[in-house]
Amino acid sequence: MDLHGCIEAINNHEKELVLFNVAEGDRLGDHLADFFDTQNVRISSVQTASGRPADVAVLSAVDGVLAVLDGSLLRELVTETNVGVNGVGFADTEYEAVLKHLKETTFTSTDRAQLHYASREIEDRARRIGSGTLYAGFQRFSLMAEQSSVYADIARHGVTVHAFGVPDDAAPDLGAAQVHAVETDEIATTWFVVFDGGDEDAQETALLAEQRGPDQFYGAWTYDAMLVDRVRTYLETEYVCGSDISTSGAQSNEPGT
Repeated sequence: MDLHGCIEAINNHEKELVLFNVAEGDRLGDHLADFFDTQNVRISSVQTASGRPADVAVLSAVDGVLAVLDGSLLRELVTETNVGVNGVGFADTEYEAVLKHLKETTFTSTDRAQLHYASREIEDRARRIGSGTLYAGFQRFSLMAEQSSVYADIARHGVTVHAFGVPDDAAPDLGAAQVHAVETDEIATTWFVVFDGGDEDAQETALLAEQRGPDQFYGAWTYDAMLVDRVRTYLETEYVCGSDISTSGAQSNEPGT
């Protein structure tokens, strides 16, 4: 499975929240769509012939129903619950019945600012753990060179860093990190940050963003260990083992233009 396939695999973990028989004119569906903007959850509404069940929502995934919720609870959720910093993740609240199925699982976004934030969160996580391996795809060496300080610092903290890019310029000096020169379309069009969690399996996380036009990215990120392992196994097999290591160094990761 290539990186595009990994993005699709994350997207396939989509959940669905179906609202049954919400009153006409009630904008609960719109509010929920905004609230769950980056969470990988699809919102839909259904009106049954009998009108039952009334004002009820069913949250489900591919493997079955996760929760049955009153509409009143969801209205409180979207008006009273604080979303985590920059909309990524949720604060723990009394609404755990629904949030436990949605927070820190999989997310999707076309918002570049959201993708930047997710990248920074993974980088900070690796720095805090101070062990394990971080994989970062910068698309091109010239972009890698613009952001040296963050990844140099991560490597200094004891994390093994692999940085990948098309060699459009001289390989940047990234200190203790390993820079891999890769001339493939996949690396040229994909921005990623993947952390194996180091000594803490619960810290595994991955972000992958695919460039689909000038300054247009579609990204997905996940805290699901199975999905993270799938991504890093592909990177190890396809690009780390036997690849051209150009230099050593360390960098921060942002998408190209």
